[in-house]
Amino acid sequence: MEYVKIGQLVDLKQGLAINAKSNHLISKDETNIALLRIADMPTKRKVIYMKEETPERYIANKNDIIYTRTGQVGLVFTGQHGVVHNNCFRVFSKNDNILSNEYLYWCLRLKSVYIQANNFAVGSAQPDLPHTSFRKIRIPLSSINAQNKIAKILQKYDDLIEKNNRKIVILEEQIQELYREWFVRFRFPGYEKAEFVGGVPKDWKFEKVGERYNITIGKTPPREETNWFTKNEEFSTDWSSIADIRKGMFLQRTSEQLTNEAIDRFHIVKLPKRTILLSFKLTVGLVAITTQEITVTNEAIAHFICQQSELEYLYMFLKNFDYNKLGNTSSIGNAINSKIIRKMDYVVPTKKVLELFHNKTKCMFDEIEKVQILNSKIEIIRDSLLPRLMSGKLKV
Repeated sequence: MEYVKIGQLVDLKQGLAINAKSNHLISKDETNIALLRIADMPTKRKVIYMKEETPERYIANKNDIIYTRTGQVGLVFTGQHGVVHNNCFRVFSKNDNILSNEYLYWCLRLKSVYIQANNFAVGSAQPDLPHTSFRKIRIPLSSINAQNKIAKILQKYDDLIEKNNRKIVILEEQIQELYREWFVRFRFPGYEKAEFVGGVPKDWKFEKVGERYNITIGKTPPREETNWFTKNEEFSTDWSSIADIRKGMFLQRTSEQLTNEAIDRFHIVKLPKRTILLSFKLTVGLVAITTQEITVTNEAIAHFICQQSELEYLYMFLKNFDYNKLGNTSSIGNAINSKIIRKMDYVVPTKKVLELFHNKTKCMFDEIEKVQILNSKIEIIRDSLLPRLMSGKLKV
């Protein structure tokens, strides 16, 4: 086993900068080519589409490796088709007989590589990893035969996770369709006898979100004082950022923890289980449900604490809300603030309809949570195997 600079083994292709010169390539209609933003790749959702005439050099195929270099440095994706955004680049092996693309993907997933990348990144507010710095990263290099075996072992875990993700997608689609049927097309149980005024049930209310829910935001201790953050789970509480919310409906694992001392010093509120989180900066409209007591980042995530009978409806309402109505919600620029969130128009069905929707969808929400927990366990096993396989401690 030897360690080599990755720049000797790979080529890079930069993504497309979305600006005044390239805006004409964004399509108003759905096409076969999505814009691959960091916010969308974890869940493979498609939000922005690109025109067919987008230069081919910016388009990733499913076997390509996409590496994030700006904002969030060091995330790795594959199995994506679309136009790579400028905050990422694609990584290719120069010679498959020396470095296989499959093995390269798992090398880039190593925690040691992630740490190197972030140490090389420049800028505090918006970290950026230049190509020249990326090329300095050192990776373990095994024989091509060992590389293929390692990649095959790890891929089995990813295949199982992907199978579970497909089940989650089916459940989410069922919930989405039910939400649209009841609250967009207004074909809820008993709608035939309901009185409508202006196309809306007469006995439904219209409120501001801030009038119905206690909405708060989190807090982040000074980053320069790293002693506030820890990996010792015994004396800390999970601390969530927008990156964690992107992982799915239920917030399972967080990347960092805050010490109890930091929580006391900065008067940081601990949020209870089943709090709904909504991102309103960097990427607007990401929604997640907490599965344990947690703290969250400042000025980026709003917290909604609601009755359990309203949880599923509130989650779907926030998931489907058109945040473009509220101001600049581009993931490229700034966003809205918590004051604007509190003034969001909120449609409140009757208590009976809310309870019926809760009873109808709770089992599906519970199943999604169960599958996400299973995936989290699989990820832990895979991630523990990864460095041992790469270092040669675990023979293949």
